[in-house]
Amino acid sequence: MVNFPEKRNENLRDVFVKIVKKDFNVEIEPLDVIGIHRIPGKEETHSNEDIEKLWQDEWGNTCIFSHCNNKRAGVSVMFEKGLDLKNHDSKVHHKGRFIVLDLSLYEQRLTFVTVYGFNKDEPSLFTDILHDTTCYTNTSLLMCGDWNVVQDFQMDTYNILHNRNLNSRNKIKEISQTFELLDPWRTCHPDDKKFTWRQTSPIKQSRLDYFLLSEDLFSLMKNTKIIPGYKTNHSAIVFAFSASLDKRGKGYWKFNIQLLRDTAYVEKVKMCIKDTVFQFYLLDNIDDPLHVQFTCNDHFFLQVLTMKIRSLSITHSISKSKEEKNTTLKL
Repeated sequence: MVNFPEKRNENLRDVFVKIVKKDFNVEIEPLDVIGIHRIPGKEETHSNEDIEKLWQDEWGNTCIFSHCNNKRAGVSVMFEKGLDLKNHDSKVHHKGRFIVLDLSLYEQRLTFVTVYGFNKDEPSLFTDILHDTTCYTNTSLLMCGDWNVVQDFQMDTYNILHNRNLNSRNKIKEISQTFELLDPWRTCHPDDKKFTWRQTSPIKQSRLDYFLLSEDLFSLMKNTKIIPGYKTNHSAIVFAFSASLDKRGKGYWKFNIQLLRDTAYVEKVKMCIKDTVFQFYLLDNIDDPLHVQFTCNDHFFLQVLTMKIRSLSITHSISKSKEEKNTTLKL
């Protein structure tokens, strides 16, 4: 959960349970909560080393902090008591912008990353995140935070005039491509417009807060939601998945060969191939993808194309399944 606000002398555990279960009407079990990524919108964590012990005592279990100063930035991760969890290593940004953790959760190794991006174009921050994340060889990866960068300007903004932070966006795309990550909310809601940040005068909105995660964690998903924030101009985001990764939940996604008979899907794949060829085009006839020269080597191009087609296939399958269920309900 992102954008959980900070208040002095609060009982953090009681406030958290009250907000999620009562105010938002979202039912969760204690073991569903792995940690809290604490980055309020208007009121950043504003933390320093002096506040660590107080917050950890209020929470009642392990907390990891990345401070800047008591006036700006700062992130923290707070782990629910009772989790079968071990933190093997951590990389903490020295100015309160991100934390990278190498964890074991129910004997499953995974990398957990929390992010608080700059509100200006600073791709070097995401270069640092990419570097620190690649230090661990875990195949399971979960990243979340207030990135301060939208992934799709058309789908993730409302009444925003300027397409900002392009270099940072490209770097986030590089992270997603490198680790083959999915945005779970966008994957489940490919055509929806919903936002996590807003200002009221004039009205402007953006989806700046989101999760990026590996496919194995996506296959364990229970739900993913954008819910109202609390005393902040950001919404909270929730990603819930099976607490024990050795219980594989829905299992790994497998390609349904019947999709090859779906003309809409086939056209989407053709367009995906065409767009990817155009993205990496360098020389020769662009209409002949078998002989065109790319700006990257063929192996990297194939990896990117495979990742895009897989993501497209998952999104299309989920959307089609929803349509079929709705049709059945109407009948």
